[in-house]
Amino acid sequence: MPFISRVVRPYGLACSIVLLLCVAACGSSGSSTPSVTTPTATPALATETFTGSIDQSGTAVYPFTVTTSGYSLLAGYTSISPTSVTALGLGIGAWDATASTCSLNVSQNDTGRSGSTAISGTPNSGSYCVRVYAAGNIPAGVSASFTVQVQHY
Repeated sequence: MPFISRVVRPYGLACSIVLLLCVAACGSSGSSTPSVTTPTATPALATETFTGSIDQSGTAVYPFTVTTSGYSLLAGYTSISPTSVTALGLGIGAWDATASTCSLNVSQNDTGRSGSTAISGTPNSGSYCVRVYAAGNIPAGVSASFTVQVQHY
C-alpha cells in the first residue's frame, strides 16, 4: 500500500466519525424547548354615545361597562346647545344597578365643553355611569340639549 493511502485513510475515517458525532449532537434537543411568544391582542375600543336634554336643575345618567382594566377612558361632549349654554357638568361614577344610582366618586368636571375631553382616566373593569348635570351653566327657562361620548375598553 502506498504511503499516502496508509496515512490518509485513518485520518479520513477519524474525521468521518467526528463529523457524524457533531451532526448527531446538533440535532438533539436535549432538555431545552424552544419558546414561542404569543402576542397579546389589544381589546376592542368601545365608543358609547348618549343624547338628551336637561334644564337648569336637571341631571341625566347613563350606565356603561368597562370590560378591560388598565386602558384609557375618555369622556366629553360632542355637542351642547343652545349656544347660550357654553358648558355642562360631566361626571363618571360607580353604577349601582340594583338601586339605579350613579355616585360621582370617580371624576367630575363642572365645565365640560363641546369638542374637548372633559374627563380622562384609567379605570378598572366594572359598572360605571356618566352623569350630565347643569352645574350652574344653564339659564332659567332654558333647556340644554347635549350629546356626550364615552370611549373605553
